[in-house]
Amino acid sequence: MKKTPTIAFLILTLICISMASHSAVHNVTVTSNSFTPAVLNIEAGDSVIFTNTSGLHNVKADDGTFRCSTDCESSPGDGGGAPNSGSWVTEITFNSIGSFNYFCEIHGGSGGSGMSGVINVVSPTTGTVHEVLVGDFQFTPSNLVIEAGDFVNFVRESGSHNVRADDNSFKCSEGCDGSGKNLTSSESPNNWDVFVPFNDPGDIGYYCEPHGGPGGIGMSGLIQVQSPFLIFANGFEASPDK
Repeated sequence: MKKTPTIAFLILTLICISMASHSAVHNVTVTSNSFTPAVLNIEAGDSVIFTNTSGLHNVKADDGTFRCSTDCESSPGDGGGAPNSGSWVTEITFNSIGSFNYFCEIHGGSGGSGMSGVINVVSPTTGTVHEVLVGDFQFTPSNLVIEAGDFVNFVRESGSHNVRADDNSFKCSEGCDGSGKNLTSSESPNNWDVFVPFNDPGDIGYYCEPHGGPGGIGMSGLIQVQSPFLIFANGFEASPDK
């Protein structure tokens, strides 16, 4: 006799796939001259929400790549992200791997002095990572088929480039638009390496702004994001009754 999976089993399987395939959001409380937790381990593509519950504080990266409180610095030294005593909430997304030290400018300092913390970012483990090399006026591979919940790691090899989605869902180079960081997302000749999550099925075209355009013009590429639920499209393999 052969068994057919129960509805409850199928629903649980779909929920597990969905839960395992999205970037995570982590919380850090800002209060009493401390960050809690002060040490946070996350994956590239994850976001950290800082919530100030009391006191005059802000959060600034040791390397100057972000400075936030009620708002975030858009470019270095523009005045954004100054210490504020209000009940502010700010979100920063980490698209690159590495250890990022930060501090409150009023009560701490760089190098772990006083009110400070560190965010350790590793390569994603909750979805498959696909690599696209950026250089020689092309993306390699230029066409990629992935599953929803996967990540694409764009790595600059040569030239001054960036990567921008046709639908404007992402724009990245040294940093990504909307991440809360003041790093440029325009073309850059510096070495950059970013992880972009793709959570929704669909075809996403992208291009380098100086050397391509939307719709597959010039230096461009295509990412076809398939639903992981396609594994059920042809039915289920029946298993022998034991």
